[in-house]
Amino acid sequence: MKHFYISFLLLFTSLLGFAQITPPDDLQSYYNTVNFTKTGVELKADLTAVTTAKHVNELTYTPGVWEALKVTDLDPTDSDKVILVYGYDDTDGSTSTDRTRDKNSNGGSTGQWNREHIYPKSLGTPNLGESGPGSDALMLRPSDIARNSDRGNLKFADGTGTSFATTDGWYPGDEWKGDCARIIMYMYVRYGEQCLPSNVGFGSSASTPDEMIDLFLEWNVEDPVSDFEKQRNAYHGDTSNTYAQGNRNPFIDNPYLATVIWGGDAAQNLWDGNTAEDDTEAPTMPTDLASSDITATSTTLTWTASTDNVAVASYNVYLDGTFLVKAYTNSITISDLVPGTTYAFSISAEDASSNVSATTAAVSVTTSEETVFDYCTSESFENISGDINTYYDEVTWNGDNDFAWSATDARIDQTIDTSKAICIRDGILTAEETSGGIGSLTVTTLRVFSGGSGTFDLVVNGTKVGEIPYSEYAETTTIENINIAGDVTIVLNNKTTSSDRIAIDDLSWTCYENSNSDFCTEETFTNLTSTQDVNDSQYADRTWTGDNGLTWNATGARIDLSNNSSKVITIRNGVLTAPETSEGIGSLTVTTIRTFSGGSGTFDLVVNGTVVGQIPYSDEEQITTIEDINVSGNVSVTLNNISSTSDRVMIDDLKWTCYDAALSVEENTLSSIKVYPNPVNSTLNIALPNGEATQISIYNMLGKLVISEMIQANTSIDTKNLQSGVYILRMTQDDATISKKLIKN
Repeated sequence: MKHFYISFLLLFTSLLGFAQITPPDDLQSYYNTVNFTKTGVELKADLTAVTTAKHVNELTYTPGVWEALKVTDLDPTDSDKVILVYGYDDTDGSTSTDRTRDKNSNGGSTGQWNREHIYPKSLGTPNLGESGPGSDALMLRPSDIARNSDRGNLKFADGTGTSFATTDGWYPGDEWKGDCARIIMYMYVRYGEQCLPSNVGFGSSASTPDEMIDLFLEWNVEDPVSDFEKQRNAYHGDTSNTYAQGNRNPFIDNPYLATVIWGGDAAQNLWDGNTAEDDTEAPTMPTDLASSDITATSTTLTWTASTDNVAVASYNVYLDGTFLVKAYTNSITISDLVPGTTYAFSISAEDASSNVSATTAAVSVTTSEETVFDYCTSESFENISGDINTYYDEVTWNGDNDFAWSATDARIDQTIDTSKAICIRDGILTAEETSGGIGSLTVTTLRVFSGGSGTFDLVVNGTKVGEIPYSEYAETTTIENINIAGDVTIVLNNKTTSSDRIAIDDLSWTCYENSNSDFCTEETFTNLTSTQDVNDSQYADRTWTGDNGLTWNATGARIDLSNNSSKVITIRNGVLTAPETSEGIGSLTVTTIRTFSGGSGTFDLVVNGTVVGQIPYSDEEQITTIEDINVSGNVSVTLNNISSTSDRVMIDDLKWTCYDAALSVEENTLSSIKVYPNPVNSTLNIALPNGEATQISIYNMLGKLVISEMIQANTSIDTKNLQSGVYILRMTQDDATISKKLIKN
């Protein structure tokens, strides 16, 4: 019934009349065997015959296709680069989203491009392989390796914006959906049932005479043929070219052929009247240009999309009146800006016929000042020397600070975002002993090639102090509060899976600081030591030398547990006692979390024998600050009188400020600002008691400003786009500033 209905539909449509589809003079010879008065599957059969007959040069998958793509896919604005399918932004700092890449940077390593099968091999019936349909250069396109992996063999699904994996499949992006649709149409015409469109996209074939689906017909209409597609087609249609196949994609020559064969809304007819359509109408000017997410080195520009009589092909971004880059959606992130600098950005729209709209008024953007965190030691791995190799061996080199590094079972040819990295398989990375101690450590990791996710152990002086995660995505990890003084040796070892290959870059750590300017006394419990003849998991009396070099005590305590890889003291039915200090106490902060089973409750906070507040605990981590204790002179601080003697409570990061009788009014005011919840999941609330203008700045642990707002009233700040980790929250009124640690879950 389906074919009868469609035949009737096409007959009815033909009575109404299709637009003229006579090829132009330069294509008359190529298509001289095709009867363009035919419609439906009869026209499809003629196109199959000519497309197959003209395919006189079947390229080898290697090296033939590689070499062809380096010619056919050249960026018209830069002959040293190829254009990457699914890519959209060369300026956002991520290689996986790049739209262009050095034409010779091809292969199998992160940051290179490889050959994307627009029609995945595995979805063919049978598998396309790497010859015949699997090596057809009209179907294969350059793609960033990571982007190619993200697509995998997902079927095409509808969407909007740039390329991404949808809940159903893969959306190639607004710029590429027409290209992909016309390639799928070509593969169907050229290879028949081995390349059914219904196998490679989500859509209905109910209104077509065969297995074409409506999704590709819609994309063919919505994204007209680009000059770039025509460039590829022209090369392969000219047999005098070295890597030309000899045949063409007929749906690039004229997208309207798809309408005549399969119906649907009318696509662009490039052969109407034997000439290409003469589009002289420019798109409308973009509106509502705005900037957001301003950091020291980047900003995101957004605008309301333009309209056009055919379609908008791209947007031109101008910096201080000079062309900077093209965008293919109505937003773009501009990176590599200079901190503390004012820029003027403007936008115009352009269609496929190179008609350009008026340019918007400029929007002024001033990047924030850069905050630099001082590191005791840093290693960029840029000094790794020796032959670039793809095998695993022992590697030694002098690092950025001119001391020795070594790695076993390592290779040196991998990169993270084009930056050199050391790649460990089943080995160990070791830094030479340094004398400045260690406070916190930051490192970037990326699993390359195939494999899973996992961790390295971070080992300092033979003791594991944390875990460094890795996955298929580049991620930067900071391990806080390591706080080991004196000579230290840093090692990354004990990777989860010995076959995973992990690129490691930008490893740095701060020196140990014996005191913090914000606090009189701090205790991280890093120096907890075992008690002779007592198991670490037993509840017993404990004595150790704390971060301040003085003696701490705990009763009814165990020392074998940790919280977020940080050592803790765990109290059951006991008392935690700090050493007596001489500079008084202003306010106290401590982290608690109940472990195992039990309920919620409190400890009494006792200073010099007097209860000055209560420290709550529950099964969720809580950071509690008791303000305005303000006891001068010698002080003895104790946590005791737990609510339930059976509850087991982990205690970490206990610290207090010294007493300051001359605390300024401004500092008192800043101290009274309430910030909650902390840790924060999504919304951070700031209760501002005095209504004075207050600058709110949030920095990550690399010193990059990630959120900046000026407030004058109680405010909620959205943090859902922040990655999980530790941040510094700074609040400034006039010349007074206060800093707090902020934890994002």
